[in-house]
Amino acid sequence: MEAKLRTTRTALAKSIFMVEPCSTCYVARYLIVTPRNVVESLSRMNSAAVAALGPTLAVTTAAIEAVVRPRQVYCALFSEETRAVHFHLFPRTEWLTAKYFAAHPRETDLSGPRLMDWSRRSFQKPIPGMERDEILEKILVRLRSENFC
Repeated sequence: MEAKLRTTRTALAKSIFMVEPCSTCYVARYLIVTPRNVVESLSRMNSAAVAALGPTLAVTTAAIEAVVRPRQVYCALFSEETRAVHFHLFPRTEWLTAKYFAAHPRETDLSGPRLMDWSRRSFQKPIPGMERDEILEKILVRLRSENFC
């Protein structure tokens, strides 16, 4: 599996940004978008990266939506664990929403930040039955068709 992920990471690192699966949360489809030139603040990105940021996030989100069909794709910049700027593209699927409410039966409202935080803590190991590599490959094919790579 790791060799396949390395190949995928390389294939998605041909532009100003790298797109790769989150390495600390095994929710399939959860991707990290990172500028190739590491910066600690969005304000320090070069003009080419700034110009490409919106289109990169939009095309990657569209690929996730086409392959996964989530209810929502969250896009967030935290940079807490690493000081380098990177964006989380986190799809909220029906499966994930159901798991969240099963774990929190008293909650009736959904909070995206709480769901994402819970998911990152709950799925730190591979999830049985979830074809992470297969889904990632489908997203990669979609990105290639959009001339991202």
